[in-house]
Amino acid sequence: MTQRSLSKREADIVLAWEWEKQRLISIGDIMKRMRCSNGYARKMAHVLRKKGWLEMLTKGHYLLVGVARGPKGVPEMNPYLMARLLPKSHFFAYRFACAHHGLLTQIPRVIHIAVRRPKRPMDLKNVRFQFVELSAKRFFGYKEAMIMGEKINVSDVERSILDALDRPDLVGGIEAGAQALFHAGRKMDVTKVLDYLQRFDDSALARRFAYLCELLRIALPARLKSYLAGQVKKNPALLGSPRRWGTKGKLDARWNLILNVPKEDLLGEVRIG
Repeated sequence: MTQRSLSKREADIVLAWEWEKQRLISIGDIMKRMRCSNGYARKMAHVLRKKGWLEMLTKGHYLLVGVARGPKGVPEMNPYLMARLLPKSHFFAYRFACAHHGLLTQIPRVIHIAVRRPKRPMDLKNVRFQFVELSAKRFFGYKEAMIMGEKINVSDVERSILDALDRPDLVGGIEAGAQALFHAGRKMDVTKVLDYLQRFDDSALARRFAYLCELLRIALPARLKSYLAGQVKKNPALLGSPRRWGTKGKLDARWNLILNVPKEDLLGEVRIG
């Protein structure tokens, strides 16, 4: 890229954004700043992109590549800037959340974010963001966190564990869910776990959690054990995804759970003391 330049009018708006510390710019911001039409604002955005002062994040939204990024305008390599474009009701979840809490290694190349309404996937800085629509009933168990200087919402340890067992396809399989649960161990707030399980109101999830806690030798208090025992239903549930593991396996009579995942695959590198 050649050194960047600006006309006087372009310099006025770029310096105003710099002064106000405004990093994300929308077409609406340009219209308001320049008191111009939508069409002219889009033309201005195109010019500023071409000159290296704006970088497109999504259609109609841009990142200001300010003076501090040097004469060649080196863009920021922070994919979490896109969090600023998300609705207030969102949280980063599944494998990303498990990695954030140290329950799994390796942050995934595809990051799943829970939202209330359908949203198309986004690609930014070689990272793909996919959105998982959840009902209001399922929208709980997250907190604020700072990632690379950006403020985002992330599911907490307890929610991350249950999500991993509820949607193992989004964390790397039931074996990844078992690994995350093993590493959570004493980190889990069992009062929260009980509350969250009651709010999920999902017998299969409760049985997977109960079986894996027994297998991994994770001690649970009597109240939680009592709740889990009450979640055993007449119809058996599957431990792993039938698409991946099939539907056959030994039946765990206590939890009425079909163990369709070989134990050596389920545990992987987990070593139970």
